[in-house]
Amino acid sequence: MSRFEHYIESYKDLDSRNPYVTPGFVTMVFGLFLYLDLRVPPEVGSPYVQEDFKGLVLAILQVLPFVTMRRFPLASLTVIYVAFSIHATFEYQLTWIVQIVTIAGLFQVASTTDDRQSILSILGTFAVMVYVFGIIQEEFDNVVALSVLFAFVWVIGNIVRARRNRLAAAEITVVELESEQERTARESIREERSRIARELHDVLGHTLNLVVIQAGAAQRIFESSPEKAFEAIKSIETTSRQALSDVDRMLGILRDPDDSDNVAASLEARPSLARLHTLIDELKSAGQPIEYAVQGEVSKLAPSTDLTAYRVVQEALTNVITHASGSKTQVEVLYGDSQLEVVISNDGTGVDTLVGRKSGGRGIVGMRERTSLFGGRFEAGSTEDDGWRVRATFPISRPNNNSEGSE
Repeated sequence: MSRFEHYIESYKDLDSRNPYVTPGFVTMVFGLFLYLDLRVPPEVGSPYVQEDFKGLVLAILQVLPFVTMRRFPLASLTVIYVAFSIHATFEYQLTWIVQIVTIAGLFQVASTTDDRQSILSILGTFAVMVYVFGIIQEEFDNVVALSVLFAFVWVIGNIVRARRNRLAAAEITVVELESEQERTARESIREERSRIARELHDVLGHTLNLVVIQAGAAQRIFESSPEKAFEAIKSIETTSRQALSDVDRMLGILRDPDDSDNVAASLEARPSLARLHTLIDELKSAGQPIEYAVQGEVSKLAPSTDLTAYRVVQEALTNVITHASGSKTQVEVLYGDSQLEVVISNDGTGVDTLVGRKSGGRGIVGMRERTSLFGGRFEAGSTEDDGWRVRATFPISRPNNNSEGSE
């Protein structure tokens, strides 16, 4: 940056912080020309008189208010017009520099204030033109010419103001959009954290409860039936590996969201109702009696609905083996024309494995939130045989098979 550019930047910085810098400099230039103009006496025989002290004060008041033109534009222009009108009333010679001052002042008001002040400024300008050049000097040609000139300046000022307002509105819109995007991003992050927390709760909660049951069973039957105990330990390994795979699938996309292979693999391994029999077989191998039935015509579901229905069944079965281990359990999946229903119920038998331990207590809440998120209905409550039933219903849409038409 050259020294000249440095001075320019310094001046711009000073002018932005002080509203009197540029108007003050311009006023000094106007004052210099006013001084030179006042040194020229009126022509002999002209109707004008030489300025005395009063005329000198009125002449200065036609220039000096320009200092505050940026801070108080309409008030400054009003003082200039009043001084100009009184100066003409006392038949002092009109100075040409004052016309430049009034043009600059009118443009400042029209380009920086609001509509009301802008209209008042042009009306005041017309009134001054008519009074000074029409009534006092009786030069109506000047009234028309000057009125056209000032009207043109006023229109240009309003155009500049309208463009500035549009740019300011656009900047505000951009800021609001950026703020909205940031808010949306924060909400998305919160929702994603909540989703991952629910997924981890479902996977780890189910797996750890199953591991506890299988480990307890292996410990009880180790001496009497080591082969079955070994099978239970192998089941623990299989269940744990599956849990590790599910956790790795959930966190895989977070590690590298741009890796398409990683995303495809994660989506392919996503739990669904098609894998529900594997979950039930694992629980049955751990000694939990479960009857599984599917009714209706099985159809392809939306991935989100499919995953949510699976998680509801998984969480409900986790609660069964946690609070009623060994109870007779039924899992029903019913495919209807417009809805999917999953029902998990157990009788009043079984053992609460949480006796003496603290429960997390968010299983029911999590299932209800998951179901309602996709427009479904969720019910959970006790049955007549002192058991428990969970029912979740999801809206689905089947493809229209009646597409054949007649010629």
